[in-house]
Amino acid sequence: MILIFQRILTNYRLPIFKKLNEEVGVVLCLGKNGPKNTYLIKTKPDFGHIIIKDLYPVASKEKLVFQDVFTPIFKYKPEIVIIEFALSIISNWFFLFLQPFFKYKIILWSHGYSRKRGFNPKISLSDKLRRYWMNKADAIILYSYNSKKLIGPFVSKKEKIFVAPNILDTKRLLRIRDDLEKSGKGTIRREINFKKKYNLIYLGRLLKEKEPDRLLDVFKIVSRKLKSIELHFVGGGPLYSKLLEKSVGLNVRFWGNISDDIFLGKLLFSSDIMIIPGDIGLSVVHSFCFDCPVVTKKQGKEGPFHGPEIEYLINGVTGFLVEYENDYNIATVIIDFLLSSREVKDRFKKNIRKVIEEKYSIDSMIDGFKKAIDFCQKAKN
Repeated sequence: MILIFQRILTNYRLPIFKKLNEEVGVVLCLGKNGPKNTYLIKTKPDFGHIIIKDLYPVASKEKLVFQDVFTPIFKYKPEIVIIEFALSIISNWFFLFLQPFFKYKIILWSHGYSRKRGFNPKISLSDKLRRYWMNKADAIILYSYNSKKLIGPFVSKKEKIFVAPNILDTKRLLRIRDDLEKSGKGTIRREINFKKKYNLIYLGRLLKEKEPDRLLDVFKIVSRKLKSIELHFVGGGPLYSKLLEKSVGLNVRFWGNISDDIFLGKLLFSSDIMIIPGDIGLSVVHSFCFDCPVVTKKQGKEGPFHGPEIEYLINGVTGFLVEYENDYNIATVIIDFLLSSREVKDRFKKNIRKVIEEKYSIDSMIDGFKKAIDFCQKAKN
């Protein structure tokens, strides 16, 4: 048996774990309570799983947790355990303690390092511990090839590092896109009341680090050049009231949180480009599934600290990574793209589809897990 331990199950992870359960027999061990006072959503699985007890000593620390890893280990005596690797998950240390007795293989699944601090085990105590864990583990699954490149030199056996790109259920999203394409963009735009010639979209939590307020400043510049244009904010968060006040007099619509994949698909499919000036993550994948290029700032020492999905955004190919100096830089990129020829826009569309369908699909994520599992199963004790 193969067990995978998680604190919670978010909606976007549901199809991933279900597919692993169906194709490889991975059984999900899920925390009973989950972290409190966070925006994370608890979802009930519709496939084989085990609910385990969990304790969060500090309510605001969503990764500081003790999980009952003993019950499933003693009961099922697994061949392999896959663990959500974070140093603050205290119960993870029990896996190392129990391993000599139960002889299972340990696979770590993780970003691998802090996005803000990078990875430097020579001077960072936390990175020294990460390096220790990664060298003790039987295999490592990382979210991106960039992470593998960064961490590889510090792992004694590089062949045990695998990549499972962080992905949504791309097959389902692409089916929705294909259905929308049959109706045509004009029809869908009329259906959702898009009346302007150009439509920009922001998809994500309204958080300071994502810089939605800066997007409004950028939009003011773009609006002076292009009159028939509207900006759509999809998502909720602590900056909602501030943004609502700041957007008075501008063609801006706030859609709030949207969980309906079909309606969200219509918004993305009908938009010309998606912009998040600050930290960006899975919204890159969501946008690409509906042919929508993405614009964000290039990461520097002071940020933004993008998620691993930034790897999918290739400057000038699937979107734009802007060297930040002032708001005019981003505004100019947006204006130039909106005014570009149909040939240029079709080229972006073709590139985006190729990236998603060939390299960053749900199958590529599942394949990363399968390779790590196969590596452990073939390894000698």
